[in-house]
Amino acid sequence: MATLLSRALDLLYPPRCVACGAFGQNLCEPCGDQLLPASGPGRCGRCGVRRDDEGRCPDCFGWRDLDGARAAFEMEGAARRVVHGLKFSGIRDLATDMAGALRPVVEALGPDAIFPIPLHARRRRQRGFNQAEVLFDRLGWPPPPGRLERVRPTASQVGLSASERRENVAGAFRYRGPGLKGATVAVLDDVVTTGATASECARVLREHGAGRVYALAYGRAPYRSPASGRSDD
Repeated sequence: MATLLSRALDLLYPPRCVACGAFGQNLCEPCGDQLLPASGPGRCGRCGVRRDDEGRCPDCFGWRDLDGARAAFEMEGAARRVVHGLKFSGIRDLATDMAGALRPVVEALGPDAIFPIPLHARRRRQRGFNQAEVLFDRLGWPPPPGRLERVRPTASQVGLSASERRENVAGAFRYRGPGLKGATVAVLDDVVTTGATASECARVLREHGAGRVYALAYGRAPYRSPASGRSDD
């Protein structure tokens, strides 16, 4: 019955590419071919951000509790439209494509557990879902032994400086569950930018025994200070 309903809805409201608007798929093949992998030469080996110089990476130099970040694609063009299509337009089918792109990245890292970064209950009610949890469900990874919880609401990170982002999420999370006993774990979200949210989650997980903590995301966004006129979400 559900399949018949889905087919009927596809006939009435056929999917359209979130990048170019073409009918047929949520992300058409030509637009998908334009996605830029967030790995390989010209990137920081620790956090995956694009770099033009050598030496210490300013994007992750200050990370203390977070061991690194891994992402599928650069947060630009079609990748940005995909992320926004899930988060702001509620096109949950996009999470299947996103999870498919992320799966090789996750398998290469091989974490013992993955924790989707939680939304506060107020934000979840406003949005109707948590995009990180939807992405985790589509990823098909085993459930983690405990759960991360967001214990207080936080302002949007968009438009904040790097230090303001860290202050904004300080003390916003807690972990409930058994000790993690040296496990390699990952925190999952749709996008990683400064890593402030993932770093705060990592701090909490390390307090409960995690040995190594990584950020996992579909999109890797370079940070630009508010003064530069751009700050990715």
